Amino acid sequence: MATDIHDWISQLRSNQRVLDVGSGEGSFPGAEFSCVWLALDDDPAAFTTAVRYSRVVGKSHQLPVRDGSIDLLICHHALEHLAPLEGTLAEMARVLTPDGRCYISVPNGYSLCDAIYRLVFLGGGHVNRFRRDEVVRLVEQCLDVRLVAWHKLYSSFVYLRKLMELLEAPPPDLPRRLKTIGWLPLRSVGFVQRTLYVGTRLLDRWLRTDFSVYGWAFFFERPPAQPVVEPVVEQPGFLNVCPYCGTGQPAASAPRTRWLSCRCPNCSRTYPHLRPFRNTV
Repeated sequence: MATDIHDWISQLRSNQRVLDVGSGEGSFPGAEFSCVWLALDDDPAAFTTAVRYSRVVGKSHQLPVRDGSIDLLICHHALEHLAPLEGTLAEMARVLTPDGRCYISVPNGYSLCDAIYRLVFLGGGHVNRFRRDEVVRLVEQCLDVRLVAWHKLYSSFVYLRKLMELLEAPPPDLPRRLKTIGWLPLRSVGFVQRTLYVGTRLLDRWLRTDFSVYGWAFFFERPPAQPVVEPVVEQPGFLNVCPYCGTGQPAASAPRTRWLSCRCPNCSRTYPHLRPFRNTV
């Protein structure tokens, strides 16, 4: 059976709770939900837009939440930024209900995408570096959960687009490395992003590599009293990901604008469309 974070969210009742750790403005803003959604971040400035979430300012290793009160814990592109890691995972374990679920997405700390990100942004706040098997084992042990499904996350190298936006109006404390990049025409950064986007996917198709893979999304559940041994399902990942906002979509249903381009359902901008290969959609 397919596992999807939007399905997990929609299944929660009005008296159940989601805790979105390291949420920024909130993960999955388009999700439909009737439960209580707590969006937690340690930076009050992260909450810049009006959203439906209940905003909570706090530390990931000191969660201001009661024991065993969270039915679904979300940590979406945040665990690589959170320290201390052990304290954060211990707090997650404390607040999760006995039959709770957990969704965690992280970058592959040794991927091409992450290497470019760290090079350009001097680490970019990534204080934790993960390999797939290591992070799965760590979460299972610390949270007393089991992995039930996962899928690869394909990169659009969207951070290079954000770099272009930053260089258009650079702040006075811009690091020297970014100032050096700023001497180049901004279009060259966009050209590099598009080349990486298309080129890594073509290499992956031809060579069966994972250069275009950014990281992974993991679905964990608390094991039942009498565990049933079921295989962990690798679900297909979205190959087509918007280079402007990072929204993924299935290739088959992507609105086509021309033969080799499609339109993003979130920001309505067009970008290269690629046919799926291997375990992608």
